[in-house]
Amino acid sequence: MSTARLTWVVLDRLVPSDEESTARAALIARDPELQSMVTQGIITEDQAIATIRVREPRHRDPDSATIWASPWPVVLALLLFAGLVVSLLG
Repeated sequence: MSTARLTWVVLDRLVPSDEESTARAALIARDPELQSMVTQGIITEDQAIATIRVREPRHRDPDSATIWASPWPVVLALLLFAGLVVSLLG
């Protein structure tokens, strides 16, 4: 199974309960850094899965993610407003 598909299946909790631990371990094993940290006991499997979830935009908590708007529409709106003010006063 591809890493992307395994990620989707595990993070969306589509794995049958009797195969969940195997799928979670397989997903963690595909990231050497996380695998090493779990093996050393630095983080738990749950923390590793949470880390993978944060990396996947589709699975992030929208309340905890900062949503950045492009500054160009704001700059253009301010320039338009300033031009309108100048034309009304001048």
